[in-house]
Amino acid sequence: MAVARLDTLKDDVTRFDPHLVICSQPNTVESNGRPAWFEVPPDPDRFAKLCFDGEHSETANPALEELLRVVDDTERLIRTKPDSCNC
Repeated sequence: MAVARLDTLKDDVTRFDPHLVICSQPNTVESNGRPAWFEVPPDPDRFAKLCFDGEHSETANPALEELLRVVDDTERLIRTKPDSCNC
């Protein structure tokens, strides 16, 4: 796990190459095989956007349980499908 500031997000994501990014910003970084990106905006009236294994979905104001489910699902995905789709 790593924490990145928004002003260094692109460089940090490129350097760390994580399987999952949870961020308040949309994905503007080359995926490099990353299976998941969860955009959770600070404004609860905006939809959170999830890209998981190449599939896109939206949800309103996700709770902590939803974030933890995405973490667990990403871990399971990289163990069972190492060639997952890019996000």
